Amino acid sequence: MHDHVAVTALIDHLTRGSVPAEGIAEVRVRAGASYSREALEQAYEMLVQDTPLEGSRLVVEPTRDEHACAACGNRWLVTPEDVAGHVLLCPSCGVPSAIEHGAQLELVDVAVRGGPSALPC
Repeated sequence: MHDHVAVTALIDHLTRGSVPAEGIAEVRVRAGASYSREALEQAYEMLVQDTPLEGSRLVVEPTRDEHACAACGNRWLVTPEDVAGHVLLCPSCGVPSAIEHGAQLELVDVAVRGGPSALPC
């Protein structure tokens, strides 16, 4: 569900930005492991229908979140498999910890039809 909320906020940001939304061809974001690439893309495709962003596409790049377990000291790059709800599970010992960097969705780039990228929005 938080994927839908994040995409709604992204679309709101894009439609209020300095680049006319109808000129946007592609939106590139960086998403933490707590997000599903497929869910973000599906939400975007559904939510841009009948808006100036219709016809644009969302490209999701995963972040490289490194986490250290407070219980065992294990350090690892967080993957979606390490996420259970709103916590991370250490792949070594299974101890849960709060998601920090994995909760973010960051706008990386906006490509305009027939032109160069257009950040900031």
